[in-house]
Amino acid sequence: MIGLTRLPDVTELEVIEDYIRTTYPYFTIQEMRIAFKMAVQGKFDCNIEHYEKFSPKYISGIMNAYKSKANQVRKNIPPPPEPPAKQLTDDEIVEFTKSEWLSGKREDFNRVFNADKVFMILLKQKKLSFTQNQILETIKVVREDNLYRLNRMHPKDAKEYMKQIKNEDFIESQCKKLALVKYFENLSN
Repeated sequence: MIGLTRLPDVTELEVIEDYIRTTYPYFTIQEMRIAFKMAVQGKFDCNIEHYEKFSPKYISGIMNAYKSKANQVRKNIPPPPEPPAKQLTDDEIVEFTKSEWLSGKREDFNRVFNADKVFMILLKQKKLSFTQNQILETIKVVREDNLYRLNRMHPKDAKEYMKQIKNEDFIESQCKKLALVKYFENLSN
């Protein structure tokens, strides 16, 4: 790009590398390339004659001219792409939720994390199954817990909570959480 016919030897390259790293530590390799391109295109007021020697003095001339345009150029450089988030396996999702429950206070089954997803995973893996009596018992426990909570709440909060517990999806979610807690507790015993 800059027309050198004689490349620096190993010692010269070491000196140049050290010079660049210590003098221009905040410039990326991409910015160095842009700076040299812009210099060759005549976009800087600097001497681009290298006299067949790629030296620190030559680099300084270009990089110092680039400094004044660096912020403007940086705005146009696209940010590097974000690495994709690691996709957890079903077993990792279940294990995380189980660990969160078993290492926590274990006081409130409503605090089970990601219950709907974990419940569906365990159903799909045939690790959860319920008899009609187990389902009815779970619903009974959830209703009793909700009544207990209601009786301990401020009337304004109780009114809001009453709306929630009339929602079938909310009750279903609570039942799933309780079923998961029972499953996790049985595994730990």
